[in-house]
Amino acid sequence: MTNKNKCEYCLRPIKGEPTIKNLRGQEHVFCTEFCFRLYFYDVPKITYKDLQKMYALRCLSIKSPDFRTLVYRED
Repeated sequence: MTNKNKCEYCLRPIKGEPTIKNLRGQEHVFCTEFCFRLYFYDVPKITYKDLQKMYALRCLSIKSPDFRTLVYRED
């Protein structure tokens, strides 16, 4: 039986609703669809620290404008 409080791939505790997938008649529990895809394609385990490094190297942080400046009150 699978533990519905822990991701089967990254082993982190699940906050909120888990992603439950049935593979060959067995139920598997993941924290996100991303972890399911990594599990499905048999990607070697990756730690959260390694994920953060990957995002730092390959992703840009974009500052979004304050939404209150974009919304105006209609009289």
